[in-house]
Amino acid sequence: MLNTVHCESAIALPNPAVRAHEARCLHDHELHLIGAMPASLRIGSGARQETHRLAPGTVVLLGPHLPHSMGIALALSAGAAEGIVLRFSDEPLRRGIALFPELGDAGPLLARARRGVQFVGLGEGTLARLRRIASLQGLARFSEFTVLLNELAQWTDYRLLADAAPDGDGTDENGHALRIHKALDHIRDNYAEALSLGEVGAIVGMQGNAFSRSFRRATGQTFTDFVIGLRVATACRLLASTRQQVSSICYEVGFNNISNFNRHFRRIQGMTPGEFRASARS
Repeated sequence: MLNTVHCESAIALPNPAVRAHEARCLHDHELHLIGAMPASLRIGSGARQETHRLAPGTVVLLGPHLPHSMGIALALSAGAAEGIVLRFSDEPLRRGIALFPELGDAGPLLARARRGVQFVGLGEGTLARLRRIASLQGLARFSEFTVLLNELAQWTDYRLLADAAPDGDGTDENGHALRIHKALDHIRDNYAEALSLGEVGAIVGMQGNAFSRSFRRATGQTFTDFVIGLRVATACRLLASTRQQVSSICYEVGFNNISNFNRHFRRIQGMTPGEFRASARS
């Protein structure tokens, strides 16, 4: 199912420069709540790239097609609050604005998001609402999301993070934006299952080569790297928050053998799963 609003935890990495945080340029809006540890946001590309240091509790909104990467410092103690990433699809929301004029109040906010927005001094009520959305589903989630969107649209204390919006929004490029949305939702819902580029492409009605090209343009990663990165990110959360054995986590997140899991984990995180767990709890 194509979800309009998707929530996930931001995974802390010991090295913000690791390859798992290569610049992405998605068709989604991303609303980030920085957790207990500071983050480094790179925004833009080439000579126009800028770096911003974000303190814990900072909220930023990044529009679709805006190249960016986010590095988050590794939490020094167990139980440190994780950040939250709230993704919402651009095209369904804009169709909603056409159908429901009240949603038009969010138009200026979405326009600003094309340059990246950092909100200054948001109240605890708004932050609590953002956190609460992660625990809701269906209409309850969307209802809370529209209230949050209204609060952010009315907030006047903010700064723009990029000097200019990216050239062209690419929404109609090959007519594939909504299909990539659907593919991303399918991957996030089924990352622990056996996934292949051809099968997921078929689910969204795209041929293998076209799907591969569109997927890489949308995410900045190959299909395989995206799936592996999502599995490793989920493993990080389980390593930091549970006492499950490493081998159990390996299979739970979708790897079919422990050596393959260890190899990809070390490549992405720069350390073994055991070392990551020790660092997260030290």
